Amino acid sequence: MVTAIRRRLHYGWVIFALTFTNLTVEGGSKNVQAVFLVALRDHFRSSVALTAAVFSASGLFGAFMAPFLGIFLDRFGPRVLFPIAGCLILVGWLASSFASDLWQLFIFYSVIATLGQVGISSFSATATLAPWFPRAKGAMLGTADAGNPTGQAIVVPLAQLIVSAWGWQWAYRVFGVAFFLLVAIPNLLQKRPPAGHGETDADAAEPVEEVGTVADAGAGEEVQTRSQISETMREPAVWCLCAARAVGAIGNQMTLVHMLAFLFLTGYGELQAAFAIGIAGLMGIGARPAIGLLSDIFGREVIYTLGMSLTVAGVLIVLFFSSGGVWWVLVTFVALSGLSEGVGGLLLGAKAADIYPPRMLGTVMGVLEAGRGIGIGTGPVLAGLLFDLQGDYFTAFLISAGLTVVSIFLMWCAGFANRRRVRAGRVLV
Repeated sequence: MVTAIRRRLHYGWVIFALTFTNLTVEGGSKNVQAVFLVALRDHFRSSVALTAAVFSASGLFGAFMAPFLGIFLDRFGPRVLFPIAGCLILVGWLASSFASDLWQLFIFYSVIATLGQVGISSFSATATLAPWFPRAKGAMLGTADAGNPTGQAIVVPLAQLIVSAWGWQWAYRVFGVAFFLLVAIPNLLQKRPPAGHGETDADAAEPVEEVGTVADAGAGEEVQTRSQISETMREPAVWCLCAARAVGAIGNQMTLVHMLAFLFLTGYGELQAAFAIGIAGLMGIGARPAIGLLSDIFGREVIYTLGMSLTVAGVLIVLFFSSGGVWWVLVTFVALSGLSEGVGGLLLGAKAADIYPPRMLGTVMGVLEAGRGIGIGTGPVLAGLLFDLQGDYFTAFLISAGLTVVSIFLMWCAGFANRRRVRAGRVLV
């Protein structure tokens, strides 16, 4: 009986809990940018585009560093990467709170804090959790990814309350310390799955001690791994997934970072808008596990199309009908946003985990994260420039909806490219 319990409560569930916590921090740090955009713009009296450039620079730096962090993760493991990431978040956020000029945030936030935030983001979560649950990737990744909207639901309204009461500096200090405590210490419990574990159901696994890194393996195995990674990087599927991640992220960031500012302009109050975004996060807590499970049943492409279509509908409704602070528009937007936010990263990551074996998944997910970083680097400043030129967000939000549709097409292209690879007999092991 004890053995049966140990089999059911294998170490993968510890990894799941750590992943959920990491993604809660990611969701909070990512979605709170909308609060800081307005606060920083008003404090430094800068343009919308220049203020948004702080977050765009963060995305571009993250895009550059993600592949290297993926390689670092494959080589040294999550027990090393994640605590370091927590320390970088602490230093970056605390330093940002003392910034006396906007340019300093390009160093403290866009470089130092970003390096930590990218280290614990969805790409590393997929690479570390998926191998523990190889037969239920979508469901488990979706359930863990509920941490993202959990962070959104908690941090966004709380940050707005702190900013309104004590200023943005204290918001950076409070969350910098909180994020550090949630990331740096708990992730010392991280382990890699046992060798070959990705080929079997994690529910049948015994607890094991952590295996060595790639550096501990023989030279022949390391050369073979590098050869497989090089071959993987030449495949159309991975670049279709990367392009879908980039295009979808551009569209998402054009609305996400500017949504509070947009809602303020259309007649909604500060706390009303912030709590609406938080409620959308609460809805996402239940939606993401369901999305992951449905993708296991009906396929990643089908559910991705459904989820991103809800995103498009939400953007168009809030764009065309929100003038005057109409309550039903905000309610509809909250519902659609809550059901669809995060679908892109979740299902693109699950698709990559379907295609590529665990030992190179960190590298592959690093490439996808680079696509996301390009989106984060491009979307906020593009929307800010359009606002500065036109005085409203109409064109920016319309472009956002169009780019989301393009990402759906690219997801189907990735699936088609993978099926061609399988028919050709080029199966990665």
